[in-house]
Amino acid sequence: MSGKSARQTIKRLHAIRNRYGSDEAAEKLALLDALGELETRSAPDLGRLHLTLCFLRAFPDNRRVLERVTAELDAFASRVTRLGGSERERLVDAGIAGTTLHYSFSYEVATWLARAFPGAAAIDWAAFDEPARFEELLEHVLHHAETDYYDSGRVSTRDWIELAAEHRPGSDFDWLMSELHDRRHHARFWTSLYNAAEVPLVCTLAETSLSRTRNVFPSGRVRFRATPMQAAVVRPKAEIASPIRSIKLLDRKGGQALLDVAMASLAVRHRETIHFNCANPAEVWIADVGRGVQVAATGLLPEHRYPLECTMGFLILSNGVPIGYGGSSMLYRQANTGINIFEEYRGSEAAWLWVQVMRVFHALSGCTRFVANPYQFGSENTEALKSGAFWFYYRLGYRPVAADVRKLARGEYAKVARGKGYRTPVDVLRKLAVCDMHLTLPAARQADFFDEGWIELSSLLATQQLARTGHRSRRRAQDALAHALAKDLEIESMAAWSQEERRWVVRLSPVISALYPGSWSAADRRSLVVLMRAKGSKLERDFAARFGKHERLFNALKKACRRLAREH
Repeated sequence: MSGKSARQTIKRLHAIRNRYGSDEAAEKLALLDALGELETRSAPDLGRLHLTLCFLRAFPDNRRVLERVTAELDAFASRVTRLGGSERERLVDAGIAGTTLHYSFSYEVATWLARAFPGAAAIDWAAFDEPARFEELLEHVLHHAETDYYDSGRVSTRDWIELAAEHRPGSDFDWLMSELHDRRHHARFWTSLYNAAEVPLVCTLAETSLSRTRNVFPSGRVRFRATPMQAAVVRPKAEIASPIRSIKLLDRKGGQALLDVAMASLAVRHRETIHFNCANPAEVWIADVGRGVQVAATGLLPEHRYPLECTMGFLILSNGVPIGYGGSSMLYRQANTGINIFEEYRGSEAAWLWVQVMRVFHALSGCTRFVANPYQFGSENTEALKSGAFWFYYRLGYRPVAADVRKLARGEYAKVARGKGYRTPVDVLRKLAVCDMHLTLPAARQADFFDEGWIELSSLLATQQLARTGHRSRRRAQDALAHALAKDLEIESMAAWSQEERRWVVRLSPVISALYPGSWSAADRRSLVVLMRAKGSKLERDFAARFGKHERLFNALKKACRRLAREH
C-alpha cells in the first residue's frame, strides 16, 4: 500500500466499497489505515472519500471496518478545515460536516430547523432577492410602540433585528422564528407570509447530526456483510406479500427522533417533502426487513391529511444510516409510490430495498396494487430516462397500463434480455414513459382499481354538493351537510369523539353525502362512521386499512366519478 497517493487510495476504496468477502474486507482496512496518514488537498477527492465512507458505514464488512469508518467520519470536519480556502469553497452545499449550506427553506422546515438545531442557521442577508416581502413579514412582529423608529429610514432591517435580538441567545434566524412562534396567528398565516418572503439561510454544518456526515438513527445491533450485494429479486411479488417479523409503532419521542433524522437527510440535500414536513411524530412505524435494513413509515398530522387518500412517507435506514426516502398515497387497495436512493448509496441493493418498501405498505394497509407514475421512469425526468429506470420497474413486475406501450415494452425487453451490450435508445424509453405502470399482487382485482383522475372529480363532487344547499355561506353549507349526514348515519352524539374526529366528519361530509349513504345497509353505515372517525384519529393508517375493506363506499364513489367524467 506504500507509495500510493491520497487520490489513488480514495479511488481504490471507492471502487471496492460495494464488494464483499474476506479479501475485500482486508483491503478496505488497509486502505483506511493508509488514509489516516495521508492528507487530502482536493475538494473532489474529499467529496468522493466522504461518499465512500458514508456507504461503508451503512454497509460495513465487519466491526473493525465500521470502527475505522466511524472514526474517519467523526474527524471529517477537520479534513475540510485543512483544505485551502478556494478548495473549501467548492464543498459549499455538499452537506458535509465543516461546510456551509445555503437555502430558502419552507416555513415548516425553518420551524423544525430552529427547534432541532438552534444556532446552526442565520439569515443570509446578501442573498435576499425580495427584501420587501421579508419586511412585510416583519411588520407582524413589531410592537406598536416600535413602528416609528423602524419606519424612519434611519435603520436597516438587518440592524433593527440585531438591536431587537441583542439580549437573546442564538442567531437572528432563531430570534425571528421565536417571535413568529409567539404570535397567535393561524399556522397557515405564517406559512404563507414566510414562504412568500423566501428567506435565504446559511447553515453551519459543524459536528452535528444536521450534516450527512453524522446523521444516524440509533438502530440497535449492526448487521455486517460478508456476501455480495443482491442485484435482483427472484420472486418480488411473493416477497412483497410475505409477513414482516417486526413492525412496531414508535412512541412519540422515538417518532420525533426518527423524523429529525428524516428532515436532516433531506434538508442538507436541498430537498423537502410534505411527508416529513407535516409528519405526525405519534404515527411513525418502523419495520425490520432484514440485512440491517429498516423502513420507517410516517403518517401526516390530522390537519394536513387528504380527504380520500392516506398519504405516508418513508425513510430507508441501513444500520441506522438514512439511505433513501419516498412517499406513498394509498386509496382503497392501491398505493401510488416511488423511491429515491441518495447518491452515496447507489450501487447498493436498490431493487431489494424497493421491494421491502412495498412489503411494508402492504403490511400496513393491505394494498394489492402498486402504481408508478411516468415521472418515476422518465416523463419530464431526464435523469430517470437516461438511467433506464423503466427497466428497474419492469424487472420487478410493473407493467404499462396502455396496451400499445405493453406491446412495445415486451418487444424491447426481448432485445435487452438477449444481452450483447444492447441498450434501449432514449427515444424508445421516452415512448415507454407515457402511461402509468402497475404491479399487481395475486389478490388484486381489476374492479378494485381507482383511476387517480377521479380524485379530482371527487373534489368536484364536493363543490357541487356544497352549492346545492343554497346557503350563501359555504361554512354554513358544510355544517348543514354534516348535520344531515350525521342524521342519515344515525350518529346520536359526537361528545366522546376527539376534536379531530369531529372535524373530519365535517370535512368529509360534502363528498360522502353526495353518495347518499342513508340508503345503505345498517352494517355499511356503521362501518362508514368508524371509517370517517379513523381519518381524524391518531393513526391514519387505520383509515387506509378500513377503506380497503369498505366495498360499498368504494363502489359508490367510483360510480359517482364515472358519471362526472362523462359529464365533464
